[in-house]
Amino acid sequence: MKIINRILDDFKATKYNIGFIDGDLQSVLDGEPIKINWLKHHYKDRWFADPFILEVTNNEIVVLVEEWYDPIQRGRISKLIIDKKTYDLKSLKVMLDDGTHMSFPAIERQGNDVYIHPENCVSGKLENFKYDEENDRFVKVGVLCDEPLTDSCTTDLFGRRYLFSTKLPDANGKDLGIYVWDALSGKYLFQTVYHFKDNISRMAGNFFVYKDKIYRPGQVCIKSYGDAVSLQEVNHKNGKWIFKELRRIYSPHPYLNLGFHTFNTYKDLIVVDAVGYRKAKLCHFLRTIKHLFKQG
Repeated sequence: MKIINRILDDFKATKYNIGFIDGDLQSVLDGEPIKINWLKHHYKDRWFADPFILEVTNNEIVVLVEEWYDPIQRGRISKLIIDKKTYDLKSLKVMLDDGTHMSFPAIERQGNDVYIHPENCVSGKLENFKYDEENDRFVKVGVLCDEPLTDSCTTDLFGRRYLFSTKLPDANGKDLGIYVWDALSGKYLFQTVYHFKDNISRMAGNFFVYKDKIYRPGQVCIKSYGDAVSLQEVNHKNGKWIFKELRRIYSPHPYLNLGFHTFNTYKDLIVVDAVGYRKAKLCHFLRTIKHLFKQG
């Protein structure tokens, strides 16, 4: 039994992959079953999560992701170019790596300019980077907030520039921090907090608009971090925030079924991610043997 337990511990290592929903927003919001076209790649020493779509062309999808790289045991921000028809990974380029863990490269578009503010909560602040398209790189342009924020997203859909985020030490809890842009300091300052009944406060992607309604993807963190995605309709009336949950989406993948925690849409594409055991089939087999031993 000890040997089996030791082997099981080795095989508890997890991996993420990203994919694109085969359907439109209406079908998702209507609660229809989710079918996903998963990214195809041959890497064994890394995985990809937290996808945000940078660009879509006739033949390619360009996505920014957290690339977890085994040799360094942390995430960094990378750009993936994916074949639009086959979902094969065509190229990978590391875009940001400062020596600490980075993830969730949230995109903010201001006119023709593109910015990202990746999560780097260990630094105690949220930094902002501008995309230099000519040189295909991100350049640091400032600090957006002096707090250890986790998975932050900005929006101007409610008439002002807001930032929504959880933060350490309760990144996966019930409280969603709402920050407002302060032109004098050039940063987002805390305004209020919204308290959910469940642990669904953490952002799962950018706000989006569909048929004149505003939606927020949140992470369901009840059983563990990133169990599922909570899609919520959002209203802001008379200074009051209203978040109405419409649906929780769990991973439909047979093996990447431990979590489902990112949902982003851009140019009629929806990108998501899911997590599972790296050696799911073998792990399931060993768990079965362990169960039989217990029964014996």
